[in-house]
Amino acid sequence: MTDKTIYYHGRITTLNPAQPRAEALVVERGRIAAVGGTEQILLDHGRAHVNKVDLQGGYVYPGFIDSHLHLSGVGQRLRWLDLGPCQSKTEMLRAIKAQVAQAKEGEWILGMGWDEHRLHGGVPSLRELDEASPYHPVFLARVCFHAYLVNSAAYAAAGVTEGTDDPEDGLFGRDAAGRLNGWVYEQASQPFYGAHPVPSYQEKKETIRQAMRLALASGLTGGHSEDLRYIGNIAELIRIYRELVDEGVKFRTHHLLYHPYLNGLRELAAEELAPDPWFSLGAVKMFADGSIGGRTALLSEPYADDPHQVGVAIHELAELKELALQAASFGRPIAVHAIGDEAAARVIATMEQVPVQGNALRHRLIHGQFLRADLISRLQRLDVVVDIQPRFVASDFPWVLERVGERRITYAYAWKTLLQAGIPCAAGSDSPIEPLHPLLGLHAAVTRRRLEEPSDHPGYLPEQKLRPLEAMRLFTQGSAYAEGQENERGLIAVGRWADLTVYDRDILTCPAEEWLAAETLWTVVNGEVAYSGG
Repeated sequence: MTDKTIYYHGRITTLNPAQPRAEALVVERGRIAAVGGTEQILLDHGRAHVNKVDLQGGYVYPGFIDSHLHLSGVGQRLRWLDLGPCQSKTEMLRAIKAQVAQAKEGEWILGMGWDEHRLHGGVPSLRELDEASPYHPVFLARVCFHAYLVNSAAYAAAGVTEGTDDPEDGLFGRDAAGRLNGWVYEQASQPFYGAHPVPSYQEKKETIRQAMRLALASGLTGGHSEDLRYIGNIAELIRIYRELVDEGVKFRTHHLLYHPYLNGLRELAAEELAPDPWFSLGAVKMFADGSIGGRTALLSEPYADDPHQVGVAIHELAELKELALQAASFGRPIAVHAIGDEAAARVIATMEQVPVQGNALRHRLIHGQFLRADLISRLQRLDVVVDIQPRFVASDFPWVLERVGERRITYAYAWKTLLQAGIPCAAGSDSPIEPLHPLLGLHAAVTRRRLEEPSDHPGYLPEQKLRPLEAMRLFTQGSAYAEGQENERGLIAVGRWADLTVYDRDILTCPAEEWLAAETLWTVVNGEVAYSGG
């Protein structure tokens, strides 16, 4: 057996301007050793003992990387009740009742994915949830994971009563008389999470395993994940991911560290924290606000459809700076969830006050859905990457126009504007909030419309449409840059890691509608076939 492999008879797009196209490449010890035509590569390297993989005309791209997802959430979605397909309140209640019918005594009914904008008849009331599940606690995460629906049994299990005060960074929904109404927002969800059954180590590991396999099947070779809120500590996070790679799940991961767990770094030896080709620890994750769907995204002016609401500040500016300084004391930048323009302004101010120093990593502004001209100018002067999620356009329009009004939409979901301003961007799915498959993200970036809308639909804010090549660069070079790997990954060239995504059609030339039917032929990571569609 040799450590050299030839991949040949492919149609390779390298994203390398020095050699844009090729048919074959050679891999040695995980890295690309040669790139060229099939005939020449086989002539120069095709000895009898060399491994050979016939790509059979498949279309090869640099390995796609999701810059923002939650692998634990992807795995949980496979285990929880998936309410995403529900199109009405009736369907949602029927799904809950079916789950209750097969649940063990006292078992929680955990679900996710509902979106009131897609539900005919709205969402179930507290009374309706109690009728559907009078004894089992119900906890249903909205598609954004910033708002939740619960029943009375869940309130009891979590110790939440009519007299429970709202936390500073969240709130319990109430009716006009001040009674709990079944809605829970932001960090007010913590008592409920705390009451959930604690998964075992093996359950956690299997959840991650299933998510990684699903990612590989979609053509992803790596992802930037945040899983500490599920796994519970950094030591277990490291152990789980490294064990899975050792067990043959070949998927590269880069991890954001949710700030409450940061002190766990002190308990680990230097060799445990050292990055390797498969696993690395990155920036410190925090939240500045919530979601636009739940009206918890922090805006500088009130919501157009609720003049008494500007959103929720998870951390005030002084707290953000304190957390950034804490991250800096560990030699790490920050990665901050900010959807509203006021949240983005506070995050940018924090990054200005606590710049990255002596680190290959950059600060990361996650989402950046609502910006302003002045904020874009300030971003241009920072060492920062904006993590964008193209699929949010498909999910949020047209109802988001009612939330913010036409006047504020100019710099909303403005991916083209950010790129034209020279601001580095990386693209991800935010799965399980959005679908994991990268081609759905590319489709949204290029068409700016929902899947069910006709091909002649102009798209929402069509001036922000990206070309296919621009969108692809976000999922390859952009994501590599975001984790400080721009010299190792993101394009196909000699010396780079041999990470390849192979589909059955050319994403750069065929109509976007055809991408939805594309099949993953191979996902190659570190020169090894990590997934084969055959």
